[in-house]
Amino acid sequence: MAIATGSLTRQDLDAYLTALVGQGAVGYRAIFDASRAHLDLRSGDLTALSQVVRARKPEGFDGAVALVVTSEAERELAAYFVGRTAESRLCRMFRGVAEARAWYAELDAPTRR
Repeated sequence: MAIATGSLTRQDLDAYLTALVGQGAVGYRAIFDASRAHLDLRSGDLTALSQVVRARKPEGFDGAVALVVTSEAERELAAYFVGRTAESRLCRMFRGVAEARAWYAELDAPTRR
């Protein structure tokens, strides 16, 4: 889980994604908690980031991305990102980390008939 605080810029997110590559963690599930951050991003930044995230989903992993945001402004930006990412990778927005973890539990639950 990554936790962002303060002003969050495109450069910050690029550095985060680069660190994931270095750790061999690309394509795994990620909770990104930006509930204590101010997103200093533009739609073009989010479009570019969503392209990177979509492209880095290895076979065999669902690579689900959970974004935790609370303010309406951040929720609008997160919704834009989710809309651009969800077509090829599971991606949802939540108001709290517990909700994000509950979603992961649902994804792991066996299908009930």
